[in-house]
Order: sequence, then structure tokens, then C-alpha cells
Amino acid sequence: MKVLICSLNSQYIHSSLAPWCLAAGMEKWGHPSIETEILEGTINQRPEDIRRKLKECCADMVGFCCYIWNITLVKQLTEQLKRDRPETIVVLGGPEAAFRADEILQNWPEVNYVQTGEGESTFAELANRLRIQADVEGIPGLCYRTPDGRRMIQPPYRLPEQPPSPYTNRYFAALQGRIAYLETSRGCPFSCAFCLSGREDPVRFFDLEQAKANMLLLAHSGARTIKLVDRTFNCHPGRAKALFAFLIQAEKDGEIPHGVCFHFEVAADLFDEATLELLAAAPKGLIQLEAGLQSFHRPTLEAVTRKTDLERLCSNLTKLLIPGNIHVHIDLIAGLPEETAEIFRDSFDKAYSLSPNMLQLGFLKLLHGSRLRAQTDDFGYLYSDCPPYEIEATRWLAKEELKRLHSTEKALDRLYNSGRFRLTLEYVLKKTHMRPFDLFESIGETWKRCGGIDGVSLDELTERVWAILSRYRGVDQAELRDAMACDIFRSRRGGLLSPCLYREDRRLKKFKRAAAVLSEYQDADIQRNVLILESRKNEAVIAEYRDRDPVTGWYPLILIDTDQLERVL
Repeated sequence: MKVLICSLNSQYIHSSLAPWCLAAGMEKWGHPSIETEILEGTINQRPEDIRRKLKECCADMVGFCCYIWNITLVKQLTEQLKRDRPETIVVLGGPEAAFRADEILQNWPEVNYVQTGEGESTFAELANRLRIQADVEGIPGLCYRTPDGRRMIQPPYRLPEQPPSPYTNRYFAALQGRIAYLETSRGCPFSCAFCLSGREDPVRFFDLEQAKANMLLLAHSGARTIKLVDRTFNCHPGRAKALFAFLIQAEKDGEIPHGVCFHFEVAADLFDEATLELLAAAPKGLIQLEAGLQSFHRPTLEAVTRKTDLERLCSNLTKLLIPGNIHVHIDLIAGLPEETAEIFRDSFDKAYSLSPNMLQLGFLKLLHGSRLRAQTDDFGYLYSDCPPYEIEATRWLAKEELKRLHSTEKALDRLYNSGRFRLTLEYVLKKTHMRPFDLFESIGETWKRCGGIDGVSLDELTERVWAILSRYRGVDQAELRDAMACDIFRSRRGGLLSPCLYREDRRLKKFKRAAAVLSEYQDADIQRNVLILESRKNEAVIAEYRDRDPVTGWYPLILIDTDQLERVL
């Protein structure tokens, strides 16, 4: 018997753990005669190419890992697979299948089985039974149709033991430097109404020493980023502190290759002072933290049963950001209950004031299995019937307001999260006294009226940003030019300026030669560039294209007196 596990990622850089966990389950619990293969792809591939691979595999049983980003393609592929090979057994698992098992079995005739909960042993046991054509009744977590057409729906299954490790030679051969994922716990202690993770209780923590060993294993896998998929990594503060301490010491001891970073999803308000002090001493770039804020509006947090100490959260985030050694990513969700456009605006401005490395403006998705999806009438929700089931209107936000938020998110992502316009934004906000949200909203709406910016090059984007910002009241064009030019110099190797920022100056070539021979800059291997400031008399900036900051991605800028450069030559 031959089994194929298929996972379709959203992008090539991602490498879902799910198929490898199922393969590990097959290795541990499956019959030795069963051959198991894995087919990884992306939703950006041509469906006919994936279809051809599925057909060529000639598997007796095919399992698909289902998520909001791939479920539409999975449905298409299962229909085609049944036409190509009607005898193939099709099994669906993952959150986008598990929480709608009854609907799928009723409406998708091409699907034979749906598994709910943790699938490692369920999938293996199903394969074992099918191999000998035995009855599948009694397999935990397996949903199916009986011969008389009844749908048997099982509750989500939880393994009674730690799952087998997915990190095999096959896994590392397939990884190819993509983002690697690590799981050290399952479940979440919280029960947020918009999320699926808190449906399982209690949280189970895997062996601590095994977690440490896996961290080192993945650090040497060729992956540059290792993402912990634990839903709230620091829900056990002592355990989180121990793993952070291990990582920090391992990096200092040379056991982690330079440039490898670990990404954690955390509840920032759960950090104690000892852990904050530990993180403040972490090597620069080793650790990334993603902290879900969702909202600063207490009635909203209460409505979705999100437990957050807002004062402590803000205090802790500030302490995490001050040393500059950790990349901190914070999230907001638009469309939550009790949150009007004005209230969301306040949450946005508070989040922005923290100066995170990344501020994500996401939009509520009414996932199958979430409590909010069952409360659509209570909250006046309108949402798309198609994945990812994104919100379109609420009792508190009209359709037009949500559309404006989408434009705002576009501006935020291209200007702030890209890291390419931070000095520019700082300058404009200072000079115009605008609220951050209003600035991004204004820019986003201007772009929308002009046809959007999708597919626009960085140089063209710079021209468009200049065209908008240079007209704002309070903005000095010379100062704006310098801020934008400095942004380009520190974020873009070589610092080539767009036409709107370029200023002819016959001193420039001479100053570049001078910068190369200054006693403190005589390392010939370092590429440098010089920017003569327009708004500040007799001052220039030297950009050094070395030692790119691993947290911000910026190159260092050095302010220098032009008289000093003149004297060199």
C-alpha cells in the first residue's frame, strides 16, 4: 500500500510541519509494508502541475493538510484526483477541514474521511485498517460515512503521549533553507473568540531537553529563521525563560550559526522582570517576538474573552524595544466587537507610539470552529463566504470604513513595515502634528484614488511618496528630501536616489574620495556613499555598507562636517 501526504503552502519559503508529523506517525504506528511519500507545493503553482504529480504518484490513499489559504485548491485537486483515479482514498485534516467535517462529508462526495484533532496516530491507524480492508469504526478522531449514508462525526482527538519527532533525514533534505518550524507545546491557555487554539485544554508541554536539542538541530539545518508554532510560547513563564536562556548561552558558545534567528509568539504582559532582563542581554538578532495586542479597547477585549493586562503589556513592550536587540512585531485586528472606526484609530495610535519593528494591521476572519463565527447575528457581521472568510461589515464598522482601513493597511505596510521610510514618517508626523493613523489613512486613500500601488517599483513608490508628503502643510521640502534620502541610504545598498531626491553637487565626487581616505574609515573593503544634506549647511552623511543591523536591516549613517571632508583633500 502507498500513502501520499500533500501540503500546499502559501509561499515557497514556508515549510509546514504537518505532513512531516503525519509521516512520523506513519513511521511509528503504521505497518512496515506501507510506503509513505510527501508532496509539498504552493498555492502559486499551476494546479495542473500539482494534479499531474498526484496522478503520477499512484497512491492508494492521499491525505491533504487543509488551511484557509489552500482549501479552495484542495477541493479542486480532490475532484480531479477522483476523476483521474476513482479508487484513491481521500483524507482531509487540518483546521479548515476538522471544524467543518460534517459539512464536507455531506457536500464533498470525493472526500472519504476527515480527521479531527491531532492526526499522527489517527492517520496511521486508518492506513493500517485500509491495508487489510478492515472496518474503520472506533478510530479516534476519524469522521466518515457509513455504508447506509450516515455521517459519523468524532470529537477532536488528542494524543495521550508526546508525538514522534518529524525531524528526519527526509525532512532536512526537503527543507532547503526555507523557514523551519518547531513545536514545543500544543494548545493555548486562552480562549479568544476569534481563534481556534484555545479550544483545547490544558496546554501540553513537550520534553524540555528535547526542545533544546531540536533548537540546535534546526539552527544547523540551513534555515535562517526558526519559527516556534507554540500559540503562546511564554504561557509557562519559567519554561520560556529556561529556553530563552538556553538559546542565548548557545549563541554565545558558538553553537548557533551567525545570522540564525528564532521567532516566538508571546503574550507580552506575561513576562516577568527577570525574563525581561535576560532578553535585554540577548545577542542582537537572535530572537524575534510577535505579540498580539488585537485592541486597546477593554470592552472589545472582554467581548472576545481576551485576557490582557494592558498597562503591563505596554510597559513590557517598551522594555523589550529599548535595547534594540530584539525584533518586536505587534498585531492589531480590525473588525472586533465593540470597536468603532474612532476606537480602532485610538488603538492604532497607541500601538504606533510603542515604535515596534513591525505593526501588523490584520482583519478579522470568521474561521470555522471559532466562537465569533457562531455569533455573527449577535454582532451584525457580514463576511465573505470564501476563504479566508474576512469581515466585510460589523455593527460598529460600515463597509466603507473597512475599505478605508484596507487602504490604511496598504500604506502602513509599504511605508512603515518595509523599514524604508521610517525617518521620513518621523519627520512628517513631527512637522504636521498629524495623528499616525490619519497620516497612513490619508496616504492610503490618495493611492487608492490614483489606481493603487500594486506592482509599483521602489523608485516609483518613492516618487509618489514625495508627491504626497511634499504638499503637506508644515513640511519643508529640503528637510523632507534629506529625511527620504537618508532612509534610502540606510536601507538600500548603494543609496541610489530617485530623481525627486537627487541634487546636482560638484563636490560629491570629491567628498566620496575623501570619505575613503579618512583615517577612521580606511578599511578598503567597505563600500561607502556620501549624501550632501540640503537642509543643513556644511553637513553630509556617510553611509557604510557593512554591519547591517540584524534587527532593523539598516546600515549605519555617520553625520560629518563637510569642512572636514574638504580638509582631507
